[in-house]
Amino acid sequence: MNIRTIGASVMRNLRNIPGWTSRRKIVVIESDDWGSIRVPSKEVYERFLKYGFKVTSSQYNRLDCLESNEDLESLFEVLSSSRDKNGNPAVLTANAIMANPDFRKIKDSGYREYHYEHFTETLKRYPCHNKVFQLYEQGQQQRLFRPQFHGREHLNISRWMKALQQGGKDVLFAFDQETTFSGQGDYSFMEAMDMDSPAELDQVTAIAADGLQMFRKTFGYASQSFIAPCYTWDSGMEGQLAKQGVSYLQGSRYQYIPNGGFDNYKKASHYLGKRNDNNLIYLVRNSVFEPGLLYKSDWVDYTLASINDAFRWNKPAIICSHRINFIGTIDPANRDNNLKMLRQLLSTIVKKWPDVEFMSSDELGDLIKTTTSK
Repeated sequence: MNIRTIGASVMRNLRNIPGWTSRRKIVVIESDDWGSIRVPSKEVYERFLKYGFKVTSSQYNRLDCLESNEDLESLFEVLSSSRDKNGNPAVLTANAIMANPDFRKIKDSGYREYHYEHFTETLKRYPCHNKVFQLYEQGQQQRLFRPQFHGREHLNISRWMKALQQGGKDVLFAFDQETTFSGQGDYSFMEAMDMDSPAELDQVTAIAADGLQMFRKTFGYASQSFIAPCYTWDSGMEGQLAKQGVSYLQGSRYQYIPNGGFDNYKKASHYLGKRNDNNLIYLVRNSVFEPGLLYKSDWVDYTLASINDAFRWNKPAIICSHRINFIGTIDPANRDNNLKMLRQLLSTIVKKWPDVEFMSSDELGDLIKTTTSK
């Protein structure tokens, strides 16, 4: 074991020390970005290459796309292949985006007005996506797929509209392909709840409240948890989140607090079970399975090691695994290869820890809320 590996192991263990504990072996898989657009198709990806965009520098721009029928059917088959001690399959907490830009209406306004459409309307314009929402419902019924709220859009509306109004050639070319790609090697306006000034807080809060109401109407229940796009949000919006039924804040160890402009943040550190002034409870990710984003020769072993570290400290293993890992529209091998690894990971988990329990984020939050550490 080299020094870098030892250092990473030490850090994983240190991060698991504070916070709520339980001797139960709990595994949660949190997956962001469901319902949001990225690159619509392989054809658009190739247009971007021909135009000169450096899309290969970001896996999101190279692989990610709105989930298709086959994506969900393949994912559900793998999730259902392993059962925990209670006979339950692995469940994916699908952190969902409720809306995408309505490109036609925005263009008709001369880029002066922002308009959005429900993600189910977006699905109608994509081939092989006609059963996606039906599969959402099927996945919920079979306890494989548990939607929670990720945002109304995965888009910083203010910055994107300003760029469109300035008439930049790159952003307008991307717009005509029905994407919000900036043409640059940055987040492409994905940091939805970032702010350039405190004056934007009311607008950002209102967008989140609207999205939560859309979530309730769409799925028939309030989202108990919330994960901010890019882990970036101002705590001033949390009171409204609580009013809309949110009790738990998913996230990484750090919250990135807007501090006046892109990539300018204050950082707040959180730990599992910590409560804030609005009595919201933090759920902190302590494991990663991201083969679609990062190359590792041993993703299964890497994720298993972090699960083992979590259990050593009597912590649930909360695995971060974005939608990109399970998407195959642009490159089917991305989905197929990663699902093989996921199947191996889940199979090994139930063999190594036969008393494991698969939970969604809101189920874990409910357990933390109602029990003391053990």
